[in-house]
Amino acid sequence: MAKSLDKVAATTLNYKWAKKIGFETVSPRWEQLSYEICLDAVAAMAKSEGYFPVWDGMLKKRFDKEISADIPVTIIFGDTDHTLPAKTCQERSLAPKHAKWVILPETGHAPMWDSTEDVIAEIMQTTKLPK
Repeated sequence: MAKSLDKVAATTLNYKWAKKIGFETVSPRWEQLSYEICLDAVAAMAKSEGYFPVWDGMLKKRFDKEISADIPVTIIFGDTDHTLPAKTCQERSLAPKHAKWVILPETGHAPMWDSTEDVIAEIMQTTKLPK
């Protein structure tokens, strides 16, 4: 669907109804998303050759290799993620035992859109980079 919408996104994303159709289920804060973020998201999905093959692969195979405790892992989900909902898709048993599990409030499937500062803080903390 993104490939067909890519051609008209620049115009239609100026309308609230179009933005709602495309982003309401992705973000509880969809109305606050900038035009540029929405346009970039549509373009990225339209141009992504590997998205669906990777998705299909993830559905058929689980990551089963051990990750060393020396490698920091932080897993971030939004509390209103309808794409990967907590009850059916957020399996802590599959995460490394040492992983930090973060659920951000009022955040959907794209935490970097809804909770930008929180995501940056988690990345900085996980990578131990100075702020």
